[in-house]
Amino acid sequence: MARAKTFSLGDTYDGILSDLVRNGRFGTETEAVRAGIRMLADHELNIEALGREIQTADSEIEAGLGKEYATGADILKDVMHES
Repeated sequence: MARAKTFSLGDTYDGILSDLVRNGRFGTETEAVRAGIRMLADHELNIEALGREIQTADSEIEAGLGKEYATGADILKDVMHES
């Protein structure tokens, strides 16, 4: 069972939270906080996935599998023609 939490957001964030409920975006402040925490959790998962992709790319480059480009325009042309 979830337990009640008590914390202070500070005036700025408390005002934003109140506005979200007052404007009808969320039914309660709890709903808004839950949505924010879900967004933060999703963001963290995306950051972790990006880190793994960067590690994979770095390993490929170290193994000589990278592709060199003369200019930024060449990179853009290559990227725009990927399917």
